[in-house]
Amino acid sequence: MPLYKKYVYKLSSEEFYGLLVDITSGVEVLSEGESYVEFALYEPIQGLEPLEVLEVEVIPPERAFKPVRVKSLLVVPNWIKPIVIRQGSAFGTGLHPTTQLCLDLIQDFFQEGWSAVDVGTGTGVLAMALKKLGAGRVVAIDKDPVAVEECRHNTKENCLEVECLLAGPEEVTDSFDLLVANLDLGIFRKEIENLLKLFRRVGVFSGIYGKDELESFLSLLRGLKPAKIKRRKNWYGVVVLG
Repeated sequence: MPLYKKYVYKLSSEEFYGLLVDITSGVEVLSEGESYVEFALYEPIQGLEPLEVLEVEVIPPERAFKPVRVKSLLVVPNWIKPIVIRQGSAFGTGLHPTTQLCLDLIQDFFQEGWSAVDVGTGTGVLAMALKKLGAGRVVAIDKDPVAVEECRHNTKENCLEVECLLAGPEEVTDSFDLLVANLDLGIFRKEIENLLKLFRRVGVFSGIYGKDELESFLSLLRGLKPAKIKRRKNWYGVVVLG
């Protein structure tokens, strides 16, 4: 945490209120009596000796301003990017470790303006996260029509432009800057060639459980080296660079 110097002064009431005319920074009044005011600033006053100089820790806004929930209303600071998900029948509420791994790794590697594809989108949470982070075109695909319907509902609810398509990776002919695929090892074995063709820069993969599955997945990459591997509750997320 950054430390700042806090300068404490004590003046007569008349001197203090006269000084306020010339002070452009904020003033913290510590105590006030009938004939004096004790106050503090974060920069010294030229020609005036402070009573004491303190070092104080400044709490960043991220720690000071937390989301506040009152019944069905939630107030959040503007640096938090909320995603609204209904309790549908498709996978992807953000609670599962694999979804969280993808959300984490996306933020490590994604760059604003990139295009992206979310394979096996479920509720569309990862596609919507990419759009919230500033993606250009975002395509979300799934072979389950229920999932595609959930994706369309949730993207509309969040006022986000995402193409939710009933399709498998073999049916997508475009290539994207980033791919995210939260699937399982069986699907990776079947679809890895198609998945690797879908991204130019970054591929984020999850749905891999335990070290044995991780080793099996890495062997599917045909020599591509992972840029990052992250673990959460024995689930793994892997980032591959194109």
